[in-house]
Amino acid sequence: MIIDFNNDSHKIIDKYDYCIAGAGAAGITLALKLAKNGKRIALFEGGDKEYSQVSQDIYKGNVTSENPYWLDTYRLRFLGGTTNHWAGRCRPFTEYDFEDKQINGLPGWPISFEEMNRYLPQAKSILELEENNTFKTIENTNIESEHFEPEVYASSSIRFRDKFSEDLEQHPNIDLYLNANLVDIKLENNQSTIKYFTILNYKQKKQNFTASNYIIAMGAIENARILLNCNSQITSGIGNQTNMVGKCFMEHLNIRLGEFVSNKAKWGDSQSMQFMTTPKLAREMNTGLSNITFGTVKQIKAYGRTAEIKALFNRLSCQLGVSEYLQFLYEHDCVGEGVISTLCEQFPFKDSKLTLIDEIDSLGLKRVELDWRLSQSDIDSIRNISVAIAEEFAENNLGRVKLSTFITDSTQKIEISPHAHQMGTTRMSTSTEYGVVDENCKVHKTDNLYVAGSSVFPTGGAVNPTMPLLQLSYRLAEHLESVN
Repeated sequence: MIIDFNNDSHKIIDKYDYCIAGAGAAGITLALKLAKNGKRIALFEGGDKEYSQVSQDIYKGNVTSENPYWLDTYRLRFLGGTTNHWAGRCRPFTEYDFEDKQINGLPGWPISFEEMNRYLPQAKSILELEENNTFKTIENTNIESEHFEPEVYASSSIRFRDKFSEDLEQHPNIDLYLNANLVDIKLENNQSTIKYFTILNYKQKKQNFTASNYIIAMGAIENARILLNCNSQITSGIGNQTNMVGKCFMEHLNIRLGEFVSNKAKWGDSQSMQFMTTPKLAREMNTGLSNITFGTVKQIKAYGRTAEIKALFNRLSCQLGVSEYLQFLYEHDCVGEGVISTLCEQFPFKDSKLTLIDEIDSLGLKRVELDWRLSQSDIDSIRNISVAIAEEFAENNLGRVKLSTFITDSTQKIEISPHAHQMGTTRMSTSTEYGVVDENCKVHKTDNLYVAGSSVFPTGGAVNPTMPLLQLSYRLAEHLESVN
């Protein structure tokens, strides 16, 4: 059943088996899986079925980092969450991601690759991907190297709102509440057992919902934000006894490594080649993993009020062959030129974090502040990967590379932009010293509060987070079924 919580006519049942806050990919997956076994589910979505500014406004916050970030545009706050504008690219983590290693003094995954991989078939199924030969290499991507290999991935066209609205409406064991915002998590006197979720609509009406178990699945930023805001009983916030909630915010790094000229004899009509760093490179050079895309410019684009002038200037400089000398006036690309970009792993780093500010949103919650930072390990990783791919691109006779000056000059700041892949703010660890949830996604020092989604990732790898977070959602559902 789908219920508009802004409407006063709904009836609340006394107690559910599970309360789940957040109806994106993780929340919907959990609700459907748990309800299949006869459990009663209350699923709360802060937005409606469609985009609304009143809901999206909740995502606004402050950004103090030098790197650009747009908290209220990189995420969507209505049914289906950010899957409503997801590009669909997916690939699971690699075995290397789960190797035992320390990064910036922090441990990696407390579970094994084999454990994670058990849930890959279910994740592929919900995304309607082929069961076999799922992940494919981009055509004409070839390299002979121990340090780089052709990238493989699959694309899904699934939008969770569109695919599952009817299932959520008709399922007898699911009550989906729209316009229903989690604003408080109340603890019993023992401060370890969750007593109820407090849900607020946009008319300022509150209702407490009780269940045997509670799950927050609102995305990496909001998961940390609600735990920090729930501080009436534990002053530092629920699960934050060691000050780890909000720490280790990670993104995938989009960096323009430089430009290239392709060898047409090797490239033919291909417009793009994509490579992935290998574990051998990561171990030898202490790098993260990264996708590296070599793509040629198909058309001239310019933006802003002077877009037409910029486009004309761009075309003329390219036609006259003086583009390289005029880049200091206006950075631009020429049709046929190659640009190198990345989806690069960011290492967990405590100084990259979310905190609360005094500004209050319309729900009465403190807004979040993001201080997104790179560690020295990230900087070294980016530069080492860049030099290595430039050398091997040339050795394979694929073309010539010109690296960006901020790569070759270590005194310059590396220019990065995000991929809108928020991860790591309630990281998984066997110890409260290094994380917020245990290996079963249960918040440390609580009996019945769980976290779902990419916020629990101890490391982010170099793959889009949707498929791994779905694998973890199925794993969490199986764990909950085994203990309840």
